[in-house]
Amino acid sequence: MSEALYKALGEAIRNRRDSLGISQSSLARRIGSARTTVTNIEAGGQSIMIHQLMEIARALRMPVTDFLNGIEEFENEVPDDVVDPKMETLLMKLTTPVKAKRI
Repeated sequence: MSEALYKALGEAIRNRRDSLGISQSSLARRIGSARTTVTNIEAGGQSIMIHQLMEIARALRMPVTDFLNGIEEFENEVPDDVVDPKMETLLMKLTTPVKAKRI
């Protein structure tokens, strides 16, 4: 399952990057990684940590949740009684966009 998840996530990242006309090298510079790291992530050959996904989402100007929403076959895979409500609340707070205050 995780291999398919990383392939689907990598494809979503590549599609967004391509739609913006950004090269792998440019994305790598924006997130402070090597181009080969971006290549491996997009190919689904490399696990991605949440902070990396957040950096990629920021660099591609899109909410991190949009990458995950596009992976429908993985939704509802975990039974409701297995999900930790505290962890779910924390994840919701981490992925909710924050509006900046005007000065």
